[in-house]
Amino acid sequence: MIVTDDAGICQVCHKKQSVILCDGCAIALCEDCRKFDIWGSGCGNLIPRVFCPTCFDDIEINPFSGKID
Repeated sequence: MIVTDDAGICQVCHKKQSVILCDGCAIALCEDCRKFDIWGSGCGNLIPRVFCPTCFDDIEINPFSGKID
C-alpha cells in the first residue's frame, strides 16, 4: 500500500482528498472509494491490499476478489 500525503483529490469520486493509491492501477483514492482486501501468503502471513472499485472486481488484478465464475 502507498499512502498519499496531500497527493490531490480522489480520482474516483473527484470530491474528497486522497489518502492512498490503488494497488492495481495506482490512482489516488479517498477513504470512501478505497476497497480493502487481505491476501494470504504462506502460513499465517496476511498482506493488506487496497484497490479502486474497478481493480477490486478484476480477477486479473485481484484474484482473491471472489468474482471467479
